[in-house]
Amino acid sequence: MINCLIEPLLLLCNILFQVLLEDFDRSALISALSHVCFCVRLMAAEENECPGLSRQNSELMRSWELEAILTNRTLRFVLRLEQQFICPSCGGIVLNPHQTGCGHIFCARCVRAYIENGGSSKCPLDSIPIKSEEIFQDNCCKRELLNLEVYCTNAPDCTQTVTLCNLQDHLKACQYERIRCSNVGCNDTVLRRSLQEHQRNVCSFRLESCLHCRQPFLTSQLQLQAHADECLEVEADCIYKNYGCTFRDKRGKVQVHENTEFSSHVRLVLESNTKLEKQVEQLQQDMLVQQEALKDKSLVVSSLDRDITLCDSTLTTLQRSVEEQRVRICSVQRELRDLRGVLGSELSEELPSLRASLDSLRQQVAVTESLREHLGVLEQTCQRHTRLLDIHVEQLQCNEQRFRQLESTSYDGKLIWKVRDYCHRKEAGTPLNSTPFYTSRSGYKLSVRAYLGGDNSGRGTHLSLYITIMRGDFDSLLPWPFRQNITLTLLDQSGSKNHVSNTFTPDTSSDSFHRPTSDANVATGFPRFISHGDLEAPRNAVYVRDDTLFIKVKVDTTGLEDL
Repeated sequence: MINCLIEPLLLLCNILFQVLLEDFDRSALISALSHVCFCVRLMAAEENECPGLSRQNSELMRSWELEAILTNRTLRFVLRLEQQFICPSCGGIVLNPHQTGCGHIFCARCVRAYIENGGSSKCPLDSIPIKSEEIFQDNCCKRELLNLEVYCTNAPDCTQTVTLCNLQDHLKACQYERIRCSNVGCNDTVLRRSLQEHQRNVCSFRLESCLHCRQPFLTSQLQLQAHADECLEVEADCIYKNYGCTFRDKRGKVQVHENTEFSSHVRLVLESNTKLEKQVEQLQQDMLVQQEALKDKSLVVSSLDRDITLCDSTLTTLQRSVEEQRVRICSVQRELRDLRGVLGSELSEELPSLRASLDSLRQQVAVTESLREHLGVLEQTCQRHTRLLDIHVEQLQCNEQRFRQLESTSYDGKLIWKVRDYCHRKEAGTPLNSTPFYTSRSGYKLSVRAYLGGDNSGRGTHLSLYITIMRGDFDSLLPWPFRQNITLTLLDQSGSKNHVSNTFTPDTSSDSFHRPTSDANVATGFPRFISHGDLEAPRNAVYVRDDTLFIKVKVDTTGLEDL
């Protein structure tokens, strides 16, 4: 009994943990609590000799996990969901189907509600009382439902389709699933494909290591910058550097140095103070001297103002300056003469080699010009040959296409058309036209047109097949309008010969069967020839094998005279 309770309790703990992280809504929590209560009732049923319910505990757990994952998600099936997989009570999908004694299938949530109401519950379809001892899990229906293909709940970003039983595993690896950042303190949810980039470069709570001590710090709290100012591994100078201490090492060793060399630092401070005192005394003496000098200068200035000899001294100074400039000019002239002689001798030696190089370059330019002209002629010739080659290739392709048509053309009013790449062409939605065929060598020209994804009233649900009357070489000799019966057949590839055939008689009043005035008349046929469900998943036949189907068309040539 305790073992049976472990799985639902673990599920409840997981959901409660997500609630604490604010990642789970209230409805999901209520659903989880209901699951646990229902599991307890199942164990009680086991003790009261109801093994039909107790044996399904593990299956119920897997279904509940799937229901919890699909909470607040939209589940879309690839094919249209059949009515048997829809709960007649709540209209939801029966992810955990249970069958009552009257044979109807309900979801687990509705079954729990019926059991909780006791014997007063009745089937909403036939009003037969629902008894808890007659309820059992319908594993057959469950297997069919879990094997149906669904689109990923992260569509349209994720285009993958999986079976419902594998949806949970797919979401655990889906790159478009939104998950919470695992960095402590970060509440951001990002796509799985972007999580690594977010945690490395974007997350405000990512850890970055100090370049010196390699300790991690949160970038959002600016701890790294603050740590750099006190990291013991960063190099620093002694605080007594200005007093003459030259010690520099890691901050931790500098602190030890400052504590152990206190006496020497005190001595440095005292020596520095002594020097400063001496400098102050010297500055005071210099200041006295400068004051005395200032007095003397004042006397000199006053005397010069009165003495005309000041002008004579100024003139003498100017004459000395002019003489110095003349000496400098003479020196520069001598240097220029020396440089001119050196440059002249070097130019006279290099001039012959320069002339030879110039002649060689002129010859190379002439050769290059001639080669350029020749290259232009060759380029024109190459372009002309390329155009001719393109024309030949196009003609060969036309001939090859014509040969293929001639090889596959039928002249007996019958055609078996092989349609490949069914799935891809169905999704593309473009019409397909068969190779033209004839009722005889000089008979009517026809072709088949298929819409794999459906056309008009059959769009999206059926395979549509049409017949097109095409303009032929012998139309002027043939009777019009076209009156022959036409049979379209979808061939069974399983060997059971459960073919699907439809025959129609031409409407002679329709322009589709009159003599063509263009390349082809308007196509006519069956827009709802066969549904996609019967085509792709028949019971006793195989119409699509290896992504290929075969369509046969037969024209009743009775009454036609060969020309």
